[in-house]
Amino acid sequence: MSDETKRYLFIDQYEVGEMLVRSISLLVLLLTMVATPVFACSMAGPGNHVGKQVTAVDAEAGTFTIVDVQSNGPIQFSASKELLDKVSEGPGPVLVSFEDHDGKLVATDISY
Repeated sequence: MSDETKRYLFIDQYEVGEMLVRSISLLVLLLTMVATPVFACSMAGPGNHVGKQVTAVDAEAGTFTIVDVQSNGPIQFSASKELLDKVSEGPGPVLVSFEDHDGKLVATDISY
């Protein structure tokens, strides 16, 4: 085998190895991005919900609604007027701390 052929074989092996490393890195990154929201509520601990966004604020009723990251469904919370003043509709992750009063979720804090 000539030196020229050996050089091309080495380059091809190196390029294949580099491509494999990049592919594995991309796969790990994508799996991390997909798996993180699924466990977000569980990881936040008891008495906390993680939402994708706040979808509604009803000052008269004293409630607001989020889209839950884990279930992808709406969750409505009751809140004090002071807390409702901090709530704003729109996209972005939101963490709601709450207490369960006989099945009624009462928000105690909200952070964006």
